[in-house]
Amino acid sequence: MTDLEDYRKELDALDRELVALFEKRMQLSQAIGNYKRAHDLPIFDESREQRVVEQNLTHLKSEEFAVQTHHFLDTIMDLSKEVQKDIRAAANDYEQIFAIHEPKQQAQIGYFGETGSFCEEAMLDYFKEAPVDPKNYHTFESLFIGIQNGEIDYGVLPVENSSTGAISQVLDLLYKYGLSIVGEQYVKIEQHLIGLEETSLDQIEEVYSHPQGFQQSTDYFKDHEQWRQIPFHSTSDSAKMVKDSGDVHKGAIASRRAAAIHGLSILAESIQNQSENTTRFIIVGKDLESNPRCNKVSVVFSLDNQAGTLFKLLRHFARYHINLIKIESRPVEGEKWEYLLYLDFEGNISDENVHEALRFIHRSSVYFRLLGCYIAATENK
Repeated sequence: MTDLEDYRKELDALDRELVALFEKRMQLSQAIGNYKRAHDLPIFDESREQRVVEQNLTHLKSEEFAVQTHHFLDTIMDLSKEVQKDIRAAANDYEQIFAIHEPKQQAQIGYFGETGSFCEEAMLDYFKEAPVDPKNYHTFESLFIGIQNGEIDYGVLPVENSSTGAISQVLDLLYKYGLSIVGEQYVKIEQHLIGLEETSLDQIEEVYSHPQGFQQSTDYFKDHEQWRQIPFHSTSDSAKMVKDSGDVHKGAIASRRAAAIHGLSILAESIQNQSENTTRFIIVGKDLESNPRCNKVSVVFSLDNQAGTLFKLLRHFARYHINLIKIESRPVEGEKWEYLLYLDFEGNISDENVHEALRFIHRSSVYFRLLGCYIAATENK
């Protein structure tokens, strides 16, 4: 009777054969990868891959191992594609992704909104010394264009709120204009209903605000459904507009600081749904900047539309002992059912484990861009 040691010896011999066959298969995958790169062919051919797996399963003598064999063949296919993606990534000059630039000195700063906006507050908190003649913009996109055209070096704008989630338009503009995140700042947000000094609540007919102001204050407006909610550029722009209108029937959602700046009265205090309402602001610029103190990384990428792709990618973060902070998806403009994935995680791009994780994302992605490596902000309590 064969004992355990005999079984193990037989397995060892089979493993040696498998390693030799596996090495030969990877060499063939490299050759195929070079051919596909030279002829600009896609790495993934779903119909062929499925056909190959099905054909190989017909050679299985025992259906008992059909599930395990299918998994084995899928894994072999995935590893072959990784080899081909490494070749494609090398051709795309992967190291250029990490081209670091020095921070600009005496930079011109821009922010979203009118004087008194929460963005201006975030700007003053982040840039410890008050920027000289900061420039304000009344739309998110005009701020991005201002950086692209060299009007300003850095811009400050909101990207996420603790109660309403990501501000999707800002994520879309990061992708569209190819800017980098160089820093972030948290600001606790208290929304107030404000109006002219002579205005009372029972006179209000219209309220102006950035859509985020309305979204953060839905509970308050349930009791005032007769008021028209009119979206405007920003909460601070809304405050200025109400002041300039001189109309006692108009109100705005804005900060206490905006009310003081524009000589308005607070008609209702702290109307936001959550008392701990906080917005995360990002500081964006043209170039990637980083230093050894940076401890947060942001990337955007897209993947092949096939089952299990995202899972296979994300499991590598556990392998590299990297803490994921957030993942957000956004549809790709003009592409049906195609998505961009925005990912934040802890680390520095000079860390070996982070570098390897980024290399893996890069070679596994249809599209990839490193958005930034910066110092994570702490929330003000």
